[in-house]
Amino acid sequence: MNTVSANTIGLCLEPLDVLFFRDGRPFLSGTENMVSGLPLPQTLAGALRTALLRSAGCDFKRLRQALETGQPLAQAVPAVCPPAYHWIGQLAVRGPWLARWIDARKQTYEVLVPMPAIVHRAKPAGACHAPALSQKETEAKRQPAQCFRLAPLPEGRLPGWDPPADQRGLRPLWLKHLGPTEPAQGYLTRDGLEQFLRGGIPQGDAVVCSGDLFGLDHRTGIGITPDRLAVEKSQIFGRGFLVLNPGVFLYAEISLPEASALDGIDILALGGEGRRVAVRRLDEPFAWPEAFPSDGEKPLLLLTTPCVFEAGWRPRALANCLVAAAVPAPLAFSGWDLARGGPKPTRFAAAAGTVFFLDSLPPDWQSTVAETDEDRQLGWGCCLAGVWNDE
Repeated sequence: MNTVSANTIGLCLEPLDVLFFRDGRPFLSGTENMVSGLPLPQTLAGALRTALLRSAGCDFKRLRQALETGQPLAQAVPAVCPPAYHWIGQLAVRGPWLARWIDARKQTYEVLVPMPAIVHRAKPAGACHAPALSQKETEAKRQPAQCFRLAPLPEGRLPGWDPPADQRGLRPLWLKHLGPTEPAQGYLTRDGLEQFLRGGIPQGDAVVCSGDLFGLDHRTGIGITPDRLAVEKSQIFGRGFLVLNPGVFLYAEISLPEASALDGIDILALGGEGRRVAVRRLDEPFAWPEAFPSDGEKPLLLLTTPCVFEAGWRPRALANCLVAAAVPAPLAFSGWDLARGGPKPTRFAAAAGTVFFLDSLPPDWQSTVAETDEDRQLGWGCCLAGVWNDE
């Protein structure tokens, strides 16, 4: 991801209000999809494509008709836009990621990525039947727990292990720590990310809790009959909206033929409920850290955006060099199909924070493991290279 072209622009997306992101399931009482999640790559890419097409004077009725015939967007756009805007059909977007200002006036900032799945923390002792703690002991308990790092078990060290069919040929992960641990939560700062990619273990200020970045604004609504504008009986529902903390914004990267293509796009509709974000071009795109093997080290890849793979969780590009993997629970998503006028089929993606241990990097490594051009252009599968020691 550090191979940013001269035409790649970093974008700051600052919410003008609360935001709302959900999947394509209908609203039903008691369902969890009435609480906003974080935005997915396709949501951001769709919003930017729509804004650019609108500024280009796109005939959206003809575009929909072309998509209904099965034409890909790259072929449909030239038929509905002036020649100077044909590139919108192949627009490449990366992100979004959470970011925060270091100094907004100087436009210094850092992007935060989800915690890698191989980072664990010491599990706190159970609070039940625990004796009362003194103030000093209580403050000590509040300190961040020590973190550890999983690694592939040396070959031939686990007799009797019979892995599932989709994991045969891979090595299990283990931890050099006797005490109980659990997966660490939160996000890594740039320093923490660089430390992790170089084979270290992020600790202390390198880890940011999600509560320091965003929260949920829970609101209650009522159903209204459209003909009488009266309250529908028993139609009370709640929704949880995403609220970014002060100084926190969404960061994205977009590849354009020239920066002036974004002129006039200062406000962007993003997500559901008609919510908006302010769009600001940054002086420089984020300087992503990466590390490459030396002195006997081997490479690993860290997913920073989710990715869909044909073979479930295994990337096709890594088939011949994969040693081990740490994959969190899959991310289910759908979306809205413009051509069909309905929700898209549900797909499952490997979540950001997934780690792949490799023998070597693929020869055509391009900082992405997305398996189709469309997914790559939408920003799925962005990843960073790091190192691990096979010991």
